[in-house]
Amino acid sequence: MNIAIDFDGTLITAQQRQMTLLKAVAKRYDVEIDVRLAWSLKREGASTKDLLTNVGVENAVAAQIAIDWMHDIETPYWLSLDTLFADSISALEGLAAKDVALTLLTARQNEYLLRNQIRQLKLAKYFREIVCVSPFSAETGKSNVLKEGPFAGIVGDSETDLNAAKRANVKFWGVSMGQRSANFLRTRGAEVIFETLGKFEKEFCNILPR
Repeated sequence: MNIAIDFDGTLITAQQRQMTLLKAVAKRYDVEIDVRLAWSLKREGASTKDLLTNVGVENAVAAQIAIDWMHDIETPYWLSLDTLFADSISALEGLAAKDVALTLLTARQNEYLLRNQIRQLKLAKYFREIVCVSPFSAETGKSNVLKEGPFAGIVGDSETDLNAAKRANVKFWGVSMGQRSANFLRTRGAEVIFETLGKFEKEFCNILPR
């Protein structure tokens, strides 16, 4: 069985990177950010620009902060703040032990830095393939890969993964510790949601053919 696994928010937590950078960029514009509130808004579907306007930042300033944030989000320093979720490795090992073929399917601006990060985190050995699509057309890019697979489904943390799965007519297995909350994913139509990849692996292994 082949399945795809998203990276940011599924295997690694990008919260520290995203919110620390947002606070730093906002400070350039003399804007103070409550990162806990900002993250909670993002978890419920807000874009970077929208969460800023929601907390009272002027529209034009919010737009510029969002542009600067996107420009810097994948630079090596900020990527260094990413950490694996506690059960990511054990989940990958559990799936591999069941002969599940894994493809890392993620959206990043810089594929070279993505692959470097994967090497640093010692994740490459778990995947038969690493596929990077543009974050500016992530849903289409991911759905095209899923159609060509063939894949049984994708594990992901956002509506991008959910919508890509729908378009490709494959399963979506949500995880709720990443970019979006379980409640948000349910409102978008997700039917199967786990807190973490580790909990997905435990359930998934139970339903594999014996």
